[in-house]
Amino acid sequence: MPLFEQVLDKYPDSLKIVFKHYPLAFHKQALPAARASMAAAEQGKFWEYHDELFINQDSLSSEKYLEIAKNMGLDLKKFSLDMMRPSLRQKIEQDISDAQKAGVTGTPTIFVNGRRLKTRDFATMSTLIDDELADGKNR
Repeated sequence: MPLFEQVLDKYPDSLKIVFKHYPLAFHKQALPAARASMAAAEQGKFWEYHDELFINQDSLSSEKYLEIAKNMGLDLKKFSLDMMRPSLRQKIEQDISDAQKAGVTGTPTIFVNGRRLKTRDFATMSTLIDDELADGKNR
C-alpha cells in the first residue's frame, strides 16, 4: 500500500495533506504537467489527475494531458483555458518559491508541520506525526 494511503488509514481525522508543485527544470514536461493537474483541480479532480500523470509519466505531452482529461470526463474547453490561466501559473510559481525557501532540492519531499521527513517510510512518518500530535495536545 502506498505511503500516504497507509498514513491516512492510521490518522483519518488528524491529517491534512497539502500538495505543492515543484516542477524540476530538467524535466521538460514537469511545468505543463503541473498546469494540467491544476486545471483538473479546478474541476475537483486534482488527485485523480495527479495519479494518472504518474501512471503515464513516460508519455507526457500536450495530447496526453487532453486525453487524460477526456478519459476522466472533464470539460475539455474549460480544462484547456484553465491550463493557460495566469492565476494558475502564479500558484505554481508561489509553490516553487515556497519550496526553495524550505530548502527543497528534489521531489518528492515530505514535510509534517514544517519538519522534513528524512526517510520516506511508514514507521518514520508515523513517529513524526505522533510527535506532532502530542506536541499539539501539550500546547
